[in-house]
Amino acid sequence: MISIIIPTFNEEKNIEKLVSYLKEHGEDLISDIIVSDGGSSDLTISEAARAGASVFTSPQKGRAAQMNFGASLSKGTILYFVHADTFPPLNFADDILKAIAKGYDFGRFRTRFDSSSF
Repeated sequence: MISIIIPTFNEEKNIEKLVSYLKEHGEDLISDIIVSDGGSSDLTISEAARAGASVFTSPQKGRAAQMNFGASLSKGTILYFVHADTFPPLNFADDILKAIAKGYDFGRFRTRFDSSSF
């Protein structure tokens, strides 16, 4: 099963849509969706929880630290890290499992950010 880890910081505009999308398109292949927050001052935490993610405040701010913290809380055997302002392909979970079955140890999807900031 796949654990999805999302490091966040002030992502209230994106997080609910992303968590809902991941739940809808992850089929029954997702064990948990973890939001590892870096101390947001907006509604990121409540929006993520409302959408169904498990939300934790990372003891250390910074994408890498938040990703590691989220991974330490995961339940799945496969870790999938997702930026809060991106959306994976519709069949992302199935694609990940197929790649692993082919012998790949790691990989990533091409990234297009849903953000107006550079």
